Amino acid sequence: MLQPLRARLLATGLIPLRGAAPAPTSKKSGKDKGPRRTGELSTTHATGCALMKGVQDPELKPDSEYPDWLWTLLEPAPSAKELAGQYQGQGLSVDQLQRLWRLKNKERIKENNFMRAK
Repeated sequence: MLQPLRARLLATGLIPLRGAAPAPTSKKSGKDKGPRRTGELSTTHATGCALMKGVQDPELKPDSEYPDWLWTLLEPAPSAKELAGQYQGQGLSVDQLQRLWRLKNKERIKENNFMRAK
């Protein structure tokens, strides 16, 4: 609920972005800490995406210039139950079948670990 509000406030500049990242420690964390530079988000440039120092951030293109698959990246992947239902009914593609077996293996491993912990 607060994420969309925070994103809008960041985009309008009402909340400043974080400062520089702290010095690296020996412990690595998998959390994304957001942009590493101070400033405002831009609607014309990809803020914080410059690969080299002294180079300007790349410009954003119109949506029509990006490939169609890019807009499907945020769609949720089907769950194991949904894939199992499709498998019984109409069959699955190779990628979907691999995902189904990977999810089934994860469930089996979690169940075995739970039973061993008792």
